[in-house]
Amino acid sequence: MLIEILVTVVLVAFAARILYKNIKKKSSGGCDCGSCSSHCAHYNKK
Repeated sequence: MLIEILVTVVLVAFAARILYKNIKKKSSGGCDCGSCSSHCAHYNKK
């Protein structure tokens, strides 16, 4: 039971970190799609 809780906490923390980084990039005007290619709206701004 303790292992399941620990794994869940680690997964939630990892997901929160990814979301935080994406929101931070987006708010600074950066690309948050992971691989900015020509289909991305921020591609032309670079």
